[in-house]
This record gives sequence, structure tokens and C-alpha cells, in this order.
Amino acid sequence: MTVSTRKRLTSTSGRASVSAKPVGSSGPKTTEPEPSGGRSTAARRAYARRAGRSAAARDARGKPRAARLGLQNWPRSRATFVLVLMALMLCGVATSLWLSTQAIADSYRLDQLKERNAQLAERAEKLRREVGRLRSPSSLAERAEGLGMVPAGNPARLVVRQDGSVTVVGEPVEATAPKSQSDGARNDDRR
Repeated sequence: MTVSTRKRLTSTSGRASVSAKPVGSSGPKTTEPEPSGGRSTAARRAYARRAGRSAAARDARGKPRAARLGLQNWPRSRATFVLVLMALMLCGVATSLWLSTQAIADSYRLDQLKERNAQLAERAEKLRREVGRLRSPSSLAERAEGLGMVPAGNPARLVVRQDGSVTVVGEPVEATAPKSQSDGARNDDRR
């Protein structure tokens, strides 16, 4: 039962009525003494504040005022509420399915990239071994011989002194191709 802003109806138990004024009203409060079984002063004040709040929430015609955000009376029917909840749940399920599909696709892509990385690491190691083999002195000598190069003998050296004069140390000799055994065999066949 709501409390009126001006009077509270006397209950059937025979208690005396209490006159309550809305919150913020001026003038002295008038309270009548209650019998020993009545409400306390704090309870009476609480009921008066409640009555003031309910009166402030209603307009001059006694109808409730519109809510500030307009969402207090929304939805107007239970069907609208159920449809909104179903739409939200459908959106949640669709989002969850899309995210799980993307996660699976990403895991496949990650597996492919790991496999490609392993292949590239294997190829890089193979190329390192090949470079090491081609840098070896025996391999360099074979390739130089294939190009027609010959080993150099004891070369002469130039020494520059502090006064700027240059002295040749050693005797320069022209590099000649050593006679291989195959050349010697060819010469023997010609004779």
C-alpha cells in the first residue's frame, strides 16, 4: 500500500494516524503521539521520505513520469524481450563460430609456415656445407687449374726504405706450368 503525501490512512488496528509532509516542505512537523505498539520515529520518517519520492516520480495528473533514458518501460511486451535475447544469443553463437574457424585456419597456416621454415633451414645448411667445400684449398686449386692458372714460384719483393728508395729482394722468375704426368705420357706416345 503506497503512502499518500498528505495523510496516511489509519490502519484497522486502531492506531492513530500520522500526518506526513513531502521532503523539502517548509513548516513545522506535526506528529501525534502513538500508542506503545506503534512505529518508531525513524520508521515514520522513512515512510515520509518514501511518500515524497513516489510523489516526485508522478506528474500533476498522477501518472508516472517518463524515465530519463527511456529504457525503463522497454520492452513493452515479453515477446520483444525474448526476441532481443534470442538475437543477442544468435550473434554470440555466430561470433563464437567465426572466431573458432579463424583459430583453426590460423593453426593450419602456422603449421604450413613451420614446415616452410624447416625446409628453408635445411636448404641454408646445405648451402653452408657447399660454400665450405668450395672454399677448401684443394677445391680452389682444382678450379684454378681448370682456368689455366699455374702456381707462382718464389716471387721477388719490393722493400721501401724510410728515405723513399726501393730495393728489389729476390729474383723475379716467370711462372711456368709444371709438367704433369699426362703430358709426359703424351710426349712418349709421339716418339
